[in-house]
Order: sequence, then structure tokens, then C-alpha cells
Amino acid sequence: MINFLSRLVFVLVIVITRTLRFKIIGKVSKSRAIYTFWHNSFFSLIYPFRKEDVALLVSAHKDGEYLSRVATSLGYRVIRGSSRGAHAISGTLELLKLSTSSIAFATDGPKGPRNIVKIGIIKISELSGLAIIPVGIKVSKYIEFNSWDKFQLPLPFAKCVINIGEPFFVKKCDEETRKQLENELIKLNNDAEYIIKQNIILSNT
Repeated sequence: MINFLSRLVFVLVIVITRTLRFKIIGKVSKSRAIYTFWHNSFFSLIYPFRKEDVALLVSAHKDGEYLSRVATSLGYRVIRGSSRGAHAISGTLELLKLSTSSIAFATDGPKGPRNIVKIGIIKISELSGLAIIPVGIKVSKYIEFNSWDKFQLPLPFAKCVINIGEPFFVKKCDEETRKQLENELIKLNNDAEYIIKQNIILSNT
């Protein structure tokens, strides 16, 4: 069953994402970094960034197996783990030592609360010395699932804005820093939505 569903998701990613009309704002960092975004919009990111040197941090939970297999099929390196809890953060840092890639994961995953930055990413950034790159995503037309994250499956030929923010450097792991990152992610997503509403002509990627 896992094999079948993984293949199905893989086909959906290829078929749908190739039809999307993208506008990508900002650039992938030349330096190693931690990329983060909201869990409900990661579908749109998987295909266009498959050739970048980014490893995906995927939950060790059973549900993460589907994403892990799809990402591997697309050429990503996958790190199985979690950003939650002291033990998980320690394990993620150890895995980072074994890789020269940037890493990417949804900061409100794997189970929410939705659109809330968790302190784990702040701690990982502080201890690793890697900057955080927040990414906002907005799709013009999508199906919204009745899941904890309100997952959005883009419809074919929809417009998609990917808004890559500036590096976010963590000086101290505290609530103020966590809130600053959360506000930046909210702003990037709001700006992406504004561009979508302006009906700017986008090109395929």
C-alpha cells in the first residue's frame, strides 16, 4: 500500500507541478542554510527545487514514509528525524554533521499547530550556526483538504508564487526570536498572495 500511494503521489507531483505557472522571488542561498515554510504548501516546492543542494528533513513517523519515497524519487537526499524535543534536535544536529547540504522542513509540522513556528528550528539554527531562509508560497487555485494543516493541492495550470526571504540569523533562542521568524513567514506568504491577486503573468519553470 505504501508503495502504491507513494507512486501515486509521485505522479501527481510530476503531472500537476509541470503545468503550474511559477513566479519565484528571491534566490536560493549560496551558503548552507535551513529552509522553512508552512506545512500545507510544501507540494508546490518539491518539483522546482529538486536540483538544488537541499536535503529534506522528513518526520520519522509512518506518514513521513510517503513523502520520503517521493522526495527520493525526485532526487532529494532525505533525512529522517524531527525538530521536536531535545532528543530530536540533538539527532538532527548529528545528521547535519554528516551532510554538506542545506536542509528544508515545515516549521509547523508534522502535526501543528498550523502556521505557528516551533522553537525547534530556532534551536537548530542557534546550535548549528546556519541561517534560516523563510519561504512563502501561494497558489491561485487549489483543493483544500480537511486536515490539521488545511493542506493545499494545486490545481493544474494554476499560478504559483514562491517568495524566498532573506537569511534570518538567530542570535538567541527565545520567544522573541521565534515570533520574529513567524512574523516574517506570515509576511512572505501575504506578499505572495498579493502578487497572485495582481494577476501578474507567470511563466512555467
